[in-house]
Amino acid sequence: MNVPEVKPIELTSEEAALRQQMEAEFSKGSGYTGKAAHALLKSLHARGVIPEARLRDFTEPFPGGRGKSHQDVFVANGSRGDGIFEHPHFVKYLQYFMDGPALPASTIEGFRKILIEDSGTSGMVMDQLCKFVRAETRTLRLERVNARQEFWRLAQEAGYSDSVTIRDAAGSAAK
Repeated sequence: MNVPEVKPIELTSEEAALRQQMEAEFSKGSGYTGKAAHALLKSLHARGVIPEARLRDFTEPFPGGRGKSHQDVFVANGSRGDGIFEHPHFVKYLQYFMDGPALPASTIEGFRKILIEDSGTSGMVMDQLCKFVRAETRTLRLERVNARQEFWRLAQEAGYSDSVTIRDAAGSAAK
């Protein structure tokens, strides 16, 4: 199976400066304008470096979203157009666009290894992935909500078609 790499985007020096500016402004708690975030997004988009799976995570319906995308939620809450990209809640999506799933590189590679080795039937591979995801969720002591989202994102990026099952496995891991 051809499994895409799942890794952070390499930023240009200008993009790194914009990210630093965005995060400094965001961490202050007040006075956030979102201009640096918007400029950073424009630059990343113009270079075409944001993986399609990460964009779909924002623009397509997500599990538990009642048929809405994250973008739809922004619109429903009154943000439109560029206002979405300058909203403080957009920062976490932009960070995901740049960094990928918030999981250690060893976890990401372990997940990919199971897919690449493709040992057994599709059901056997799914069982291996689910077992791995539950074990990693416990080992990393991830909150279930975060584990569900990050492993779902990882499955999407790795091209695994049954990402909802992976999400459910992460959510079922007992601490």
